[in-house]
Amino acid sequence: MTHLSRARAGAAVETAGTLLLVATLALEIVHHSLHAEAVLCFAAGALFLAAAALSPEARRSWLAIISGISLVIAVALLVRIVEAPLLNGLHLVPLTLIACAVAIGHRSALRSGTLQREWTRARRDGEERERRHWARELHDDTLQELGAVQIVLAGATASSRPDVMKDAIDQARRLIGNQITSLRRLIAELRPAALDQLGLRPALEALCRSTSENFGIDAELRVGADGDRFGAELPPEAQVHVYRIVQQAVNNAVKHARPTRILVELDSDDHGLFTKVTDDGRGMTPEPAPAALRTPPHATASGGMGIAAMRERAHLLDAHLTVDSAPREGTRVTLRMPRRVGDGRRRRPFRDGRRNRP
Repeated sequence: MTHLSRARAGAAVETAGTLLLVATLALEIVHHSLHAEAVLCFAAGALFLAAAALSPEARRSWLAIISGISLVIAVALLVRIVEAPLLNGLHLVPLTLIACAVAIGHRSALRSGTLQREWTRARRDGEERERRHWARELHDDTLQELGAVQIVLAGATASSRPDVMKDAIDQARRLIGNQITSLRRLIAELRPAALDQLGLRPALEALCRSTSENFGIDAELRVGADGDRFGAELPPEAQVHVYRIVQQAVNNAVKHARPTRILVELDSDDHGLFTKVTDDGRGMTPEPAPAALRTPPHATASGGMGIAAMRERAHLLDAHLTVDSAPREGTRVTLRMPRRVGDGRRRRPFRDGRRNRP
């Protein structure tokens, strides 16, 4: 049974239990048989237990508590029927169930708070890493060349020879031209204009083109027959996350894998949308089996915080991210998303990447 069908079955069973409790209350009001009320309460308690087993984790403790209350009422009715006060000991069973449900709910709330704090800390760590990255880029590239321009112009000012001044001006113009190109690249990395103006596909084409021009790597974007669904089905913020995941995968390959070819693919199938980034580089040691998407991102020996950042963005998309790699066999990063990913709306993530892999 799939996650969605289990949730629907749980909701149906919960509704049936609620109707039985309402029927019990109606019988109590009109003074019908205690036997019928006891049977209905026992049945409602059993249905709420079944609903707890089928429902999402967040609702299980509450359904177990309602089941315990139903069983307490049923035991009380049974005591009234047989007029045997010793049966009050049977209340221990549903009361124990209620106590366990409260403990589970408390533990779930603590775990949720811990996960939220870890996610917040991971996001802040990512922001700090981005700040350090741009500070290094601006210091090592832009600031150094602007300093060189200052030195060249200062030397030209100290000389009265026209040829020296002309050479200095030409050199300063070349340095400034280099910095214009560099700053355009940095701006494109921060927020590519093509992504806002034209959409995801043109932005990825520009990313592949700049990768080929800057690093001499054969980077290609391949769009399947249904690849244009990315633009139609993904809202703008979701497209940004997809772009950043692809960008991070391409940057990881350029920096660490020494590839000669990088292939970016966009396509879809019956299960959803997917994008893959494949390189023929030196690969890496396979990382451990991916943790559930609810687990906070963390650094891994093989991928470092780059993969962790991609996993965090995949979590925001309710998507499933897999990284397949082996030494000297290249790396493949696959992102699978359910259809109609909305802004801020949580949907069921793809848990089994192997099952849905084309």
